[in-house]
Amino acid sequence: MTSRRRARHLLPAIALVAGTTLASACGFEDPKGADAARGALNWVYPESLHVTSAVWRAQLEGTILRDERPEAARALLGYRKAAADLARLRDRLVVAMDGESMPSFSILLIGPMLWTRFAPAQGGVSMVTHVDGPQTSDTVVVTDEPVVAALASGWITPLAARQKGLLRLYGPLEGQGRISARLDRLPAPLTAMARPR
Repeated sequence: MTSRRRARHLLPAIALVAGTTLASACGFEDPKGADAARGALNWVYPESLHVTSAVWRAQLEGTILRDERPEAARALLGYRKAAADLARLRDRLVVAMDGESMPSFSILLIGPMLWTRFAPAQGGVSMVTHVDGPQTSDTVVVTDEPVVAALASGWITPLAARQKGLLRLYGPLEGQGRISARLDRLPAPLTAMARPR
């Protein structure tokens, strides 16, 4: 059995063991636990850690904004800002869906290891932040806080974010395609002149 095939067979067991670590650690509450969970992330979601370096490159290029607040302010207000940006993204999705239903999916913000679940709801999309992890049927989107802020503000399209490696989708290909198609309905980004500096 090749090592790739062996790894594929071991993936469900690794996911089961690592899933408890991944789901239980949120960096807003437990930074050290989040570091440990982040280390196991690549076993469950291959190449997901590349999102971190892609975000860093995009911030250097000015594609997405860097959080310039002092560390103490980020630690104190980080969860509130992340939750607000996720809610703005949900609101944009609801408008873009124009009454159609949205498949369920979960977003993992890789910096703080914060899970948020989105699901179809009466008249829109429900959102629950700080969940333990994705449901079995969910497509998983791995990204980070600055990317969600950029998507929520219209500074970047989901397609451009995927092409730059700023967000990665995991799960069955059909689910990935459905979520990508829904995300791609978000309105076009703001012009460069309208972007905040």
